[in-house]
Amino acid sequence: MEENNNQFNIPPQNNYDQNNPQNYQTVPQEEKASVGLAILSYLIPIVGLILYLTKKDSKPKTAKVCGKCALASFIINIVITIIMYAVMGATMFSALSGIDDADANTEADSLYSEDYDEDNAGEDAKETSDGTIGDYKCVVKSAVKCQDYAGKDAILVTYDFTNNSNDAISFDIALQANAYQDGIGLETAILEEDTDLMDVEIKPGVTKEVKKAYLLRDSSTELEIEISELISFSDDKIVTKVTL
Repeated sequence: MEENNNQFNIPPQNNYDQNNPQNYQTVPQEEKASVGLAILSYLIPIVGLILYLTKKDSKPKTAKVCGKCALASFIINIVITIIMYAVMGATMFSALSGIDDADANTEADSLYSEDYDEDNAGEDAKETSDGTIGDYKCVVKSAVKCQDYAGKDAILVTYDFTNNSNDAISFDIALQANAYQDGIGLETAILEEDTDLMDVEIKPGVTKEVKKAYLLRDSSTELEIEISELISFSDDKIVTKVTL
């Protein structure tokens, strides 16, 4: 009987050379992950991403550690940025609120000052005795009781108006004349007869007689007439009291 010897060709393992055992080589083992590369990946995430992409096949452990450090750094930086913006927003909101409060206080102080000035305007205003006010002169010449077109009691006041300015102007553009009884202003009365028009212009240096009628609140209370410039930053006025 013929002996059958089966031989199997076993492929070399671990680079084992059957003919030359002394040439046995092992598969290179991956080195431990580099601590320096991990720190660098954390400090510069983009470097960690590059290391991960370039070494994931040749050195997977190193690549994995670099990728994790880069990702952790990226997330932490985002969280820190969000916190910083939140703190800055809160600080700016607080500062703006403080400015608004200061503006509100300033506005309140301004309103108080205006109210105070209005309340004391009568004390600060100057009353002229000779009838001169600004570039004009106006004197109450007479005051006569009468009736308006509806039969209501009224008073007709006659003024001597002198234009001392450099331009022609009318009484109603230069001055305003208000009448009061018990501190309450009187309305303008319309008479049946024509009165001297107050809107007629007069040249510089000319004096013109003008008249204005007022409705009386009663026929016995003293009348107070105040004359002031229509447009002026001055509080000067001419005050004339008329006994009815």
